[in-house]
Amino acid sequence: MKSRLIIRKSASDLGINNACAAVIEDITVSDDQSFVSVLQSNLNHVASHLNELDSNVIYEGFAKQLKKLGYENTVSANEKLLRRFIAKGVYPINNIVDAYNAVAIRHGVSIGVHTYHRRDDIYVMRSEAPRAFRPLFAKKEITIPAGDIVYTCGDVPLASIGKVDADAHDFRLTKDSSSLLVVVLGHDDTPLAFNQAVIEEFVDTLRQRMPALSHHFLETVHDHA
Repeated sequence: MKSRLIIRKSASDLGINNACAAVIEDITVSDDQSFVSVLQSNLNHVASHLNELDSNVIYEGFAKQLKKLGYENTVSANEKLLRRFIAKGVYPINNIVDAYNAVAIRHGVSIGVHTYHRRDDIYVMRSEAPRAFRPLFAKKEITIPAGDIVYTCGDVPLASIGKVDADAHDFRLTKDSSSLLVVVLGHDDTPLAFNQAVIEEFVDTLRQRMPALSHHFLETVHDHA
């Protein structure tokens, strides 16, 4: 049975109703910098319209979502990424990260990309209790507060949004990664077709260098129990 993306009521109440996820197979993680130019081009375009961000419904929607979580005046991860690149310039990380950063910057969304070495269902929810979490490249675990947004592979957190805004270290991309899970949670003002198109653009970008890759979207289930 194929894995599903299951959106719990607690996440749905925050406007996460149009989340989508896909699995990409047969990828290669490398130091190839082919996508850095795309990232720079997209950054230049968005930076030239920086004064319009305050009225941008996508950035505004993430700010509203954080406010509902109790984090008023908190800058969302996608905006932090944009402003960091504007302040410090674009720098290559690896081909996969460069490609999804290029797409994320272009559309103003957060994209979660993880090594997919387990085939459990993916759950999106507000954490019902504090839970241990090791952020990307951190040496120690920290605690995700109850009520923050998490999505998990089975019962293992892949990412947290709220006080802790990070991906899980244990699902990081490495040179051994061959399958990816890509997640776009979005919010009330990012329709499902938009979220899916963001993932398709990421896939099409990778396919320029990896024409043999394959992908499929997970079935989305709304669990309002």
